[in-house]
Amino acid sequence: MTVAHEQRCCALQAMFQFDISGTVDLPMLRESFESRAREARSADPIESECDFTLPAVATGLSLAEKAWGTREEADQVIRDLAPEWPTHRQPNIDRNILRLGYWEIKHGSIAPAIAINEAVELAKEYSTEKSSAFINGVLDRIANPVAEAVVEPSVIAIEE
Repeated sequence: MTVAHEQRCCALQAMFQFDISGTVDLPMLRESFESRAREARSADPIESECDFTLPAVATGLSLAEKAWGTREEADQVIRDLAPEWPTHRQPNIDRNILRLGYWEIKHGSIAPAIAINEAVELAKEYSTEKSSAFINGVLDRIANPVAEAVVEPSVIAIEE
C-alpha cells in the first residue's frame, strides 16, 4: 500500500466514524489511530486494514476533516448527478468515498484522474462489487462535466 493510499484509507475510516456518530471527535480518533499505529502490524488481512503509520494518521485525519467540511456541497452535487441514488440512500462507505473523492477533485492538489482512481480502489477494498463502477461514474462526471454546446447559427457552415 502506498503512503498516499494509506492516508486515504485512514481518512475514509475517520469519515465513516464521523458519519455514524454524527460528530467529529478528532482528538479521540487521533488517539485511537495513533495508538494502533504504535502497535505491531497485524498479519490478519482484515485487521491490517486498520494499520496505519503515524504520518499517515496525521495526514489522513487532516484530509478527513477537510473532506467532511465540504460534505454538504459534495452531497448536493452528487444528488444532482445521481438523483436516483441520493446520499441518504447510499451505503455509508460509498457516501464517504464519494465525499472524499469530491474534495480531492474540487479542492485537492492532485490530478482528478488520480483522485478517481484512488476512490475506485477504496470502493473495491471496502464496498460492494458494483460500488466501484457507480463511484467511478459519479466522480468522472464531477471531474469532467459535459458542457452543453452553444452553437451560434451564423457560424454553422453548410456544405453544398
